Amino acid sequence: QGQITRAMGDVHPLRNPHYWLDPENGKIIARDIAAAFTRLRPGDKAFFDQRLNDFVMRVTQGQSRWTAAMAPFKGAKIVTYHRSYPNFADRFGLDIIGYIEPRPGIPPSPQHTLDVITEMKRQNVKLVLVEPYFDLKTPNAIGRATGAEVVVMPPSVGGVKEITDYVSLFDYDINLLVNAFKKAGATP
Repeated sequence: QGQITRAMGDVHPLRNPHYWLDPENGKIIARDIAAAFTRLRPGDKAFFDQRLNDFVMRVTQGQSRWTAAMAPFKGAKIVTYHRSYPNFADRFGLDIIGYIEPRPGIPPSPQHTLDVITEMKRQNVKLVLVEPYFDLKTPNAIGRATGAEVVVMPPSVGGVKEITDYVSLFDYDINLLVNAFKKAGATP
């Protein structure tokens, strides 16, 4: 409400735009896309429905793998650089206790960085997630100060060459997280 300026950071009045990082939301997105394509080309509805059903089946099968892989870490506390991962964290039972950015799009001040370090030590946080397009200087300094693993986790298809589609995005990220949690000795 009121005047919105860039000084407020990356303001998203319609909520967090990283909603695709919950596979259930991926299914909703796919259904909406299939419906839009069907409106544009009603004669190809059967094709769009078949592709949608295939996608939903692959995501549903993936969810079984991903949920099982993440189950031992349910409730684990993490810090992220940007507010990209709340949907992901909610889906897989992670607890985001803080952000390196004080507000989305606003770089951390030295005081904010110290506050994050203090809170991570207090809560024994062992993992920091960073998107691949952010500078690693501050996250790495936080990792050194707290003993936490800093994990560069792609939030999108194409983030690394192995991520060629939506399912492989979650396969890659879940594998990355499980290995990082194990390396860090993280427990909920």
